[in-house]
Amino acid sequence: MFVVVMAGSLVGMSLPFLLQRLKLDPATASGPLVTTVSDALGVVVYFSIATWILGI
Repeated sequence: MFVVVMAGSLVGMSLPFLLQRLKLDPATASGPLVTTVSDALGVVVYFSIATWILGI
């Protein structure tokens, strides 16, 4: 849970800066984009940890 929260926070913090560097509107990083990326990253982290623990 800690890893997912930290990863989501990092995505939410860094995505506006990345979009600004790419000359895109950083306001588009609010809401759905950050939520989608954070949720997808959370699923990957959970399954990675489960696979590691189960030794698959």
